[in-house]
Amino acid sequence: MPTRNPFRPSFGVSPRVLAGRGGLIDDFDLALDEGPGSPMRSVLVSGARGIGKTVVLGELEDRARSHGWLVLRLPEGPRLVTELEETVLPSLLTEHDPEAVQRRVTGGGLSPLGSVSTEVTERFPITESLTRMLARLAGIVGRRGAGLLLTLDEVQAAPPDDLARLASAYQHLVRDDEEVALAAAGLPIGIDALLEQPGTTFLRRAERIHLEPLSDDQVAEAAVATVRDAGRVISPEAVQELVRIAHGYPYLLQLVGYHAWRAAGRDEVITLADVRGTLPVVVERMGRLVHAPALRGVPPGQRAYLQAMAQDDGPSSTGQIAERLGVTKGNQNMQRTRLIDRELIVPAGHGLVDFALPYLREHLRATST
Repeated sequence: MPTRNPFRPSFGVSPRVLAGRGGLIDDFDLALDEGPGSPMRSVLVSGARGIGKTVVLGELEDRARSHGWLVLRLPEGPRLVTELEETVLPSLLTEHDPEAVQRRVTGGGLSPLGSVSTEVTERFPITESLTRMLARLAGIVGRRGAGLLLTLDEVQAAPPDDLARLASAYQHLVRDDEEVALAAAGLPIGIDALLEQPGTTFLRRAERIHLEPLSDDQVAEAAVATVRDAGRVISPEAVQELVRIAHGYPYLLQLVGYHAWRAAGRDEVITLADVRGTLPVVVERMGRLVHAPALRGVPPGQRAYLQAMAQDDGPSSTGQIAERLGVTKGNQNMQRTRLIDRELIVPAGHGLVDFALPYLREHLRATST
């Protein structure tokens, strides 16, 4: 009897069965063969939290490695360029540059002119730039018949100036026909901010891919395949309930499947009751890991708008929201637009809005007091 749980509800961990993203992965794989100039070598992936951006990056990295490419995961957060210049790139160059050791020995003064070389180096130290080190690394792997893939997750967490410097360095590599590719992922608001920076104009020509929720059929097929490959069966009714709870989100597909598998114990068949019982933990986990971070930094006026929406069991009337908040129609429209830009709400028909993220309504109700 199988016991190992095949579902993997950890953010960024590739599932055993990848649902709905095969076309994107295959297009990138083909671009690696097409050579410099292929449009799919520069990819910007956006989407809501839990939609599978990090998993897609991981799959792109795996495809690059299968071609023999070197994958460089760029540091996330506020020290992007600093860590690249001071730690990451020097370490990679030391590892991959066959002349690195020879240059260090020569610079140590072993030759008859060593003392002169040492004196000049000390008086006029040369600090390698991001562009120069990336170019040297790309050249090294290129001479081996491979390429260099740069990947960056959580684009919105990087300083705009660092992103501009990175884009400029990458542009130099592309213009020099180096075997390079770039795949970056982030929330839509982060990708938009990146492309608005003066120094990132070049990236506006990158392929912009917005990940949408999976279709019901894609969720169902992935759930059935995952369970079947692990030696069990999931009933048709349980599949339908899993689809309903998951709302097309790859993370929720894994989360519901994981807890339903556990609930089934040693039974061969995962039942409707096993899946239905996962709902409380799904709502709690989404609230803690997805909604709380998504709401962090949302201004009070927009939070109030969301709380007003949470009073409804379905789509909310914008006119009724304005009445509840005691604001003008213009103020309501402004808050609505900003929340749509944050991808927290979506238009749901004429004069109607709804929550964009599954179970955000339940989270707001639970945290309103």
